[in-house]
Amino acid sequence: MGKAVIASFEEKAVKILQASLKGNTLRIDKTETVSAEDFDAYLGREKAKEFIVVYNFKEAFHDILTIPSVKTGYIEKIAESEIRKATGLKDFSFIYTLLNERTAEGKKVMDVFYFAVKSEEVRNAVNRFYENGKIVKALYPQPLSVSSLLNEKLYNVDAAWKAVIGVAGSETEKSAFLIRNGKVYFIRGFKSISTEISDIDIQDINMTINYCFQNIRIHPSLVLLAGNLSSSYDIKAQASAPLACLKKAASIHCTEEVFNDFIIPISAFYATNSLNILSREFKNVYMLKNYMVNASMAFIALSALCLGIIGYNLKGISDIEMKIKSAIRDEVEVSPVFSEYTQKRNELEPFMPAINFLNKPRPAIQGLLARLAEIETGSSRITSIDAKTEEGHFIITLKGAFSADNFTSSQKAFQTVAASLEKIENITSKLVIGGGNPDS
Repeated sequence: MGKAVIASFEEKAVKILQASLKGNTLRIDKTETVSAEDFDAYLGREKAKEFIVVYNFKEAFHDILTIPSVKTGYIEKIAESEIRKATGLKDFSFIYTLLNERTAEGKKVMDVFYFAVKSEEVRNAVNRFYENGKIVKALYPQPLSVSSLLNEKLYNVDAAWKAVIGVAGSETEKSAFLIRNGKVYFIRGFKSISTEISDIDIQDINMTINYCFQNIRIHPSLVLLAGNLSSSYDIKAQASAPLACLKKAASIHCTEEVFNDFIIPISAFYATNSLNILSREFKNVYMLKNYMVNASMAFIALSALCLGIIGYNLKGISDIEMKIKSAIRDEVEVSPVFSEYTQKRNELEPFMPAINFLNKPRPAIQGLLARLAEIETGSSRITSIDAKTEEGHFIITLKGAFSADNFTSSQKAFQTVAASLEKIENITSKLVIGGGNPDS
């Protein structure tokens, strides 16, 4: 449950408890008792927005129903219909507990305990909270809330606790309730003459025990006195079952006095949601409130994310704006230079063919001529050299003559020149024999 504020309406006073529950460990933070007349003023100054309320309904209807054995999802609808028939109520709120399943006259049936109150009483119990801007998280009937303390998680119960009568209450009103295996089977309220347990109270307790034995076929083995009833008592009447006092569990961190004085609001920390008799309309208000809180938190988180994205985009836009401004400044500075460049280019346009021709790359011929001077010519002599460029290469034509007595000598002279030419790097040679001069 965590931290919570409990308001317990007990006769003319409201006992308020602020505490936190973690696991089974309850730590009391603050206790306060406010008169019924001053409770609205308390709500006006209290900062807490949510409350859990324990209320002692003046007119309540409770009994055990026997219904056909059905699936869990249908029990509530059938129980509501049977309660309507049994009580004659039209507008009411109720809670129920499935006690057991058995066979009767060859058919499976279920025993269901219910606790019902008029919707008007529920509204009377919680309206003052809503009128002061507060929300009621849960509303527990007083005897059912106290019964939540008698569970195995708080006390190491033995077989004697399997069926017990719990007794709690205030100075003028007390209630006895039959619990078996942690489930309430019967509740009986009765008037009292003192805060402590009295002989008259013992008589009412004995009547409750007899009723449980005769009508429910359960005989309690123990009577547990809760709260201030267990502080001290001096009785002469004999109870039908042994009396015992409900002591503070070790996991509840407070004094014994605080435990006894505030036992009813303390019990609300251990009540399950199945004991919440708050009508559907008020449950919807609480659900809507939680939905709005969660939606608001989600909206805030989403807004923060969107603001972050917007901030990031604004930074990007700012950077782009700075770049645009810089480009505009650069354009202003470059514009006169570009205009002058365009003017000069137009003036040079008529001379561009000649300039391009002069700038056209030419392969260097000096190195080639130096290498040609080194070739072996033998009996041959070079008479002319013609050179021209084509696609970045030289085409060299060498013309000459040689002296030879026969064809073999001529062939040898050609081969000598050809071999010398092929020694020059990046050169391809082609020899052509021609001319009618006997000396060629």
